[in-house]
Amino acid sequence: MEVRSIITEALSRANVVPRRQPAPGDLVQSSFNLLKGIVSKYNNDNFLSFTQQKLDLPARKVIHIYGQHDTMLGEYNYVFNDMAEMTRYVPSVEEKQNDAWAVIKTNPQQVYGVVETMGAYHWEPIEVDGFDPRYQQILNYVNAYHVHLDGVSKLNTLAINRGQPCGMLEMHFEPYADFDSYCNTDLIWTFNDLSQGEWIIEVKPYLVAQNVKLRLDYNRAIEFDLDTDLRIPDAYTELLTVALTYKLAVAYPRMDDAQVARLATELEGMLNNVKTPKADAKQVLRGDGYDDRSSYWGVVGGRMWGF
Repeated sequence: MEVRSIITEALSRANVVPRRQPAPGDLVQSSFNLLKGIVSKYNNDNFLSFTQQKLDLPARKVIHIYGQHDTMLGEYNYVFNDMAEMTRYVPSVEEKQNDAWAVIKTNPQQVYGVVETMGAYHWEPIEVDGFDPRYQQILNYVNAYHVHLDGVSKLNTLAINRGQPCGMLEMHFEPYADFDSYCNTDLIWTFNDLSQGEWIIEVKPYLVAQNVKLRLDYNRAIEFDLDTDLRIPDAYTELLTVALTYKLAVAYPRMDDAQVARLATELEGMLNNVKTPKADAKQVLRGDGYDDRSSYWGVVGGRMWGF
């Protein structure tokens, strides 16, 4: 169903614009903005199961996921695969003026800056402080595992993929600010969002040493404009229509309180119907008890025989 059709239907149900009458452009745009907000919220709340995706990853201490934006390295910082690649890249006047730095992956301890010789610019080794924040940022980028993946809107879970017949072992999440306070042997993970669609995932060194596979569950973003055909299951099309109708009924009161209340009840029922099947189908990845060998506390307490 086209986005414009959802908006037209919602405007009609909310008694804002008759179905056969064209809606004013500003009203269509306002409704479109409301719909985008609804989709973003429902996706973030895991109501839209069709956006959920899985990605297999190697165990690395730092995993960098990025889409349209890659801000981890920083502006005017460069990483080259080898000396030949760096030599082929001729720095510009702008890079000289902005103090560009470069390193080579195989020897990131040596930093290169832009030097001018007889009007030509090229890379030359320079001395930097090992505690310089910019230098540390470059080293973090070099040591990270990078994944280009467009349209990631939310990270849900990270699990150890133990293969058949053991399946997945969901890792315990800790906030980014608390992650460093845990031991290097703890099977925990964290993430930090750098920009829109860009994420940093971290795990502890012990997990990296085990050379295991990881499974990331995430939600992909839904990008659309007024003429996009969403091509989503009918139940979700109706959910978005009812949700937008309720938003319009509140923003542009054309219904009495009883009608709005019934609309709110209908919307709540639809959200519950979306949540219930997903809850019933949710895979049980680990137990919560300390003595459970497959639980997080069972693992860190030594109560599990390997992965």
